[in-house]
Amino acid sequence: MTKHSINIFLLDDEFPVFKDFIEKGIYNEAISAENLYHLAITQDWKTLSYLQQLIKDIVTSKPCTDGLINLFGFTKPPQALSSIDDGLLPDVIIYDWEYGMPGIDSQNWLLEILASSTAFVFVYSKVRNDIPAFLNKKEFQPYANRFQLFLKGSTTHSIFTSEEFIFQYIIGKATSSGKIKIQGFDVEFTSNDYLSEASDLLHLERLLGKLYLLEEFKKLDFDLNQKTIEKILEDSDKYIFLSEEKKLLISPDETALLSKLKDVIKLSYKDAAKQYSIQQLNETLEKGLVLINI
Repeated sequence: MTKHSINIFLLDDEFPVFKDFIEKGIYNEAISAENLYHLAITQDWKTLSYLQQLIKDIVTSKPCTDGLINLFGFTKPPQALSSIDDGLLPDVIIYDWEYGMPGIDSQNWLLEILASSTAFVFVYSKVRNDIPAFLNKKEFQPYANRFQLFLKGSTTHSIFTSEEFIFQYIIGKATSSGKIKIQGFDVEFTSNDYLSEASDLLHLERLLGKLYLLEEFKKLDFDLNQKTIEKILEDSDKYIFLSEEKKLLISPDETALLSKLKDVIKLSYKDAAKQYSIQQLNETLEKGLVLINI
């Protein structure tokens, strides 16, 4: 199902320097998707190969070729702010933190971008651990739900690399189905009753663990839809408990509480996610118990 056309701003001052582009002044304003792709397939990106691949993935994705994603590159934050002032409004911004004076210029420009748009901002950096002190300042609190920090090229401990997470978020903004990336594999994702968007796979990862989940994805040829997600949950053979009398979902670790309750019902992960949600299932396991409406 198609959603709507979205604008993506990519801000980074380390795009490869291409002589022809300098002569034409292409770096002095919004760089088109076509020109970004030209840089991605013809130039040496040195230590930024992960950003190079992200551009390739976005530009060649079906939503982009169908006109649902408009990608623009900027070498300086003031260029992006000028485009916003001119009426080009971003839905998602990938913001390179390493601009100007370390921390000072970066945070001031980021604040201005957040104040000038309603876009979600991925703060993208080589030095992730040094940034939280800046972003925890009170000036950023009004925008706390509109930005997320990512380390460039990070594989972290998640099923998604940093760039894969950004890519699936962008695809999910434009359409409810399509190809995303997980650990370098092409994955066909379709919105379903269990997972409304690809980022919800992180709830599934928290339930079952990264390695187990990746093995299950491989068995299913990386085709994620209603039927295959249901099979993953069912094959896990894991469960929680339901107390209809107390209106509680209860983790199996809450042995003391369970011993005091009568007529508790054993719910498989599949049934719990189907009757309630994967989010509530996760919350139950994290907190021990969750109050529900019956």
